[in-house]
Amino acid sequence: MKQAMSAYDEVADAYSRTLDPAGEGLVDPVLAELIGEVAGQDVLSLACGQGQDARLLARLGATVTGIDISEEMLRHARRHEAADTRAITYVQGDVQDLAPFAAASFDGVVCHMALMDVADLAATIRSVARVLKGGGWFVFSIVHPCYHAHVEILKDYLLDHRYLKVVPVDWLPPHAYHRPLGAYVNELARAGFRIERVFEEHMGTRPADAGGVPSLLYARTARCEGRAPGC
Repeated sequence: MKQAMSAYDEVADAYSRTLDPAGEGLVDPVLAELIGEVAGQDVLSLACGQGQDARLLARLGATVTGIDISEEMLRHARRHEAADTRAITYVQGDVQDLAPFAAASFDGVVCHMALMDVADLAATIRSVARVLKGGGWFVFSIVHPCYHAHVEILKDYLLDHRYLKVVPVDWLPPHAYHRPLGAYVNELARAGFRIERVFEEHMGTRPADAGGVPSLLYARTARCEGRAPGC
């Protein structure tokens, strides 16, 4: 993961200026609805970056730990925490193994728009399953698999590969990883998750009933316990 680490280290300042520069926390009604009632829960913000997702979770009442591999992104997260304390703990580490955390450490895990930057999806999902308590939940959002970020509809949808973004921006690394939707579903199933809800959304201000291809995909999943229905 050294490559991914250096990639976000290099854009950390521009990223923080572009997304939540005041440190108020992410505003995403779809994500917040999928997270639901989390007051009093221990929740991990996976690949937390400069902490906007962690601050959303804290605003919802969770006890939050954020983990990211980029020390530069975490520097911004800790700066916001120092300016407006929300009792968030930030840890430097690799989401592919989550080595800093013991098994069954968290009630829930949230990963907002970051799984596309992770080289080993299977290892990451297995690690999420390991650190969740029995019956714990995992909510994530990604660029819709029909797209390459940004705005290019895929012609090689079934190919699992690292790609160069067609429309680069200066606050994101130039590369990401595409997987077909089936890859996400199958890895979740192998790790013992069941899918509870899925949302497909247009990015930006398009009306909810707009046609065409959705830009974002959100999902709420839960760890199966024994012979629970749907497992």
